[in-house]
Amino acid sequence: MKSFYIGVLSILCFLRLEGQSFSALMAAGEKSMASKNYYDAYTKFKEALEFDTLDVHVLYKTADAARLLGSYKLSAGYFEKVLKHEQNNLYPNTSFWLGQTRQIQGDYKNAIIAYKAYQTEHSGEDPHLLAIANKEVLACDWAIQQLANPVQGVEIKRLSDVINSPYSDFAPVLWKEQLLYSSLRFENKKSVYIPKRYVSSVLVSEKEGAPEKLVSDTFVEPGLNLAHAAFNKKHNKVYYTICEDINDYDKRCDLYVSNVDANNKWSKGTKLPGNINGSSFTTTQPNLAYIEDKNSEVLYFVSNRPGGKGGLDIYYSYIDSLGNYSEPINFFDINTNLDDITPFYYERTKTLYYSSKGHLGMGGYDVYSSKEMNEHWSTPKNLGVPINSSFDDVYFVITDKDTLSYFASNRTGTQFLDDATEACCLDLFKIKMKSCDIKLDALVYNFYTKADLLGATVKLYDMDHPNAPPVVITNDKTNQFNYSVLCDKNYKLIGSKQGYTSDTISLYTGQPGEFPVISKKLFLKPAYAQLEVLTFNRNSGVPLNGVTVVLLDLDDPTKPPVTYQSDSSNQYFFSVIPCHRYKLTGAKEDFATTGVNFAVDCGLDGTMTQKLYLPTMLFSFLPVSLYFDNDRPDPSTLRLTTNLAYSSTYYTYYKKKDLFMNNYSKIVGEQPDSVKNAMDVFFEEQIKYGHERFNQFLVVLEKDLKRGKVYEIFVKGYASPLAKSNYNFNLSQRRIVAIYNEFYKYHNGILKKYIKNGQLKLSQKPFGETTAPPGISDNRQDLRSIFTVEASRERRVEIIEIKE
Repeated sequence: MKSFYIGVLSILCFLRLEGQSFSALMAAGEKSMASKNYYDAYTKFKEALEFDTLDVHVLYKTADAARLLGSYKLSAGYFEKVLKHEQNNLYPNTSFWLGQTRQIQGDYKNAIIAYKAYQTEHSGEDPHLLAIANKEVLACDWAIQQLANPVQGVEIKRLSDVINSPYSDFAPVLWKEQLLYSSLRFENKKSVYIPKRYVSSVLVSEKEGAPEKLVSDTFVEPGLNLAHAAFNKKHNKVYYTICEDINDYDKRCDLYVSNVDANNKWSKGTKLPGNINGSSFTTTQPNLAYIEDKNSEVLYFVSNRPGGKGGLDIYYSYIDSLGNYSEPINFFDINTNLDDITPFYYERTKTLYYSSKGHLGMGGYDVYSSKEMNEHWSTPKNLGVPINSSFDDVYFVITDKDTLSYFASNRTGTQFLDDATEACCLDLFKIKMKSCDIKLDALVYNFYTKADLLGATVKLYDMDHPNAPPVVITNDKTNQFNYSVLCDKNYKLIGSKQGYTSDTISLYTGQPGEFPVISKKLFLKPAYAQLEVLTFNRNSGVPLNGVTVVLLDLDDPTKPPVTYQSDSSNQYFFSVIPCHRYKLTGAKEDFATTGVNFAVDCGLDGTMTQKLYLPTMLFSFLPVSLYFDNDRPDPSTLRLTTNLAYSSTYYTYYKKKDLFMNNYSKIVGEQPDSVKNAMDVFFEEQIKYGHERFNQFLVVLEKDLKRGKVYEIFVKGYASPLAKSNYNFNLSQRRIVAIYNEFYKYHNGILKKYIKNGQLKLSQKPFGETTAPPGISDNRQDLRSIFTVEASRERRVEIIEIKE
């Protein structure tokens, strides 16, 4: 855990021991590295280097200590010397660490060179470092693009040395115009270590003047660190961190809460319960938010407790009205497998700001934002340059004045611990941004005439929070609607008026200052139009009266269907809504029900016409397709007639279903079941279905003939191309006769009298194989000539035409 979770570096100087031997210096350096006293380790290794400036082992140790100290310029120089050394193979990770130190200095092009050298020379040695190198090459390319496209309207200024010190100054917050922040500048008088350790405390500054300690030295026990100040909504409670030193670098922290009076005096603190704090992990960086939708306060904090995604994660806990804390919840929507720290929830825009190393970034910690959106959070967004730099940018907060923000950074320009190492600590910076307040003007017009439309209602929805109620305005005097909205948010406008269709516009309000005023136009169309329905006899084309017409609105399932029927007219009128989809059906006795789906044109202003053509029941069966087995009826003959009726050939054929399916499977081979089942589908949905449809056809035909109807029915025959053409012609002729025989035998021959008296005439058109599609085999030894769906489909007779 890096110490700048409450501060960056806690050491200013050390007492140098003169005249130590090489081995003593190296041992002391290793001891300091183990204690994470990187400043002391660096100075020991640097002094040891004076014994032999070309000792590759000492060069690497010095470079590594300087890197961990934060002296990136010096570290890069030493790593470069290691790479130039003839024994650089002893330290295969050198080019990786050189890339890191260059990257954090913002030297992205040379960082890419170093990373790629590592990828090329040591790709199989450390998968973890290789994955990081791959990621950071992309990050460097991304950072170069960000530098070329900085965020506009942002002014950043480092606070003066009155506020900042050579030590880490961090965690800014505004309280009643006072700047509160934490500083790691106070000598730890209880510490017996050399060099001296330092502890943090909370400072307060009026108008960015000279700061004072906010609490007395006795507020916490000697040797402990006090940091952070997170106030509740009423500003009568404050949450903060108390930390103990683990070594020269790491700290373990717990969260506390105190009451606050009107003069910002803190009472004696209470440690938060065990479900928040824990002795085996750290809990730090509190931030309080009030969630209006839930009427609840939420405590955000950072912890490395077990069960996280990796490193330090952000957690949150709900605080009820009695002050009880819910079990902490890991912020899985935004946490990464690296450190995610310094959360700050901005209530006005319902946005969480935090810093992370887990995304493509500028180099160190970058500031990100994520919007709360109806129990979910948006994809984290990098705040970009200049807020983010190649160094560490943390503790971003926005004040009640949304044009003013603060954050902490160790970027170029901060004070050094000393000029020799150029190791930086965190300093406070102030950001001035353009206002987030935007004026939104909505204008409502008639879609067709473009004239101002008065009396409309416009609703404004916050799409980032769909559960929030809309802002509703009705204006009977003008077509203008004025709203106040915030930047960087998604909204939706819906305009409506009685008798008109609504209009909707979605909009994004842009970055601060990008759009001071936004104007949007809504166009409303008349809500109703007229539908004229005309009904006809499809057989004759003449108007058909007495049809029952039903209209169903497909876009409004709650609306019941509208039904009209007239015995004296074939004309019907309905009211319809532009842009809606409808289903129209017509039904009449002795006619087949006919339906059509259609959509009303969105720009319809008047009447549209829809025609329905109803066939008589007999005509509705066309075409009737009837299928035959191969070379049936009466195989191996040139006869033109047969004594068999179709039904007898059908039942024999249908019983061969399994035979056809098995042979078809052999033909198609290893194919999906959907292909293999094609023959099964053909038997059920065409052969069997055609037989059933023919029986229904005959029932209706008998009924019509009894009522005096006169019909000529055309039967057309086909054959597959297995045999010669003349043979196939005769075969299709026999199949037509088989159909005739079915007419003759139907209902004990009841149709014969109609055939004799001329009421029913049967005509034939044998097609033979001449219409069979190409590709059907005519080789008798080829299974495909008989057992494919394509060949089977050609062995048929169709009733395709009827004349009255």
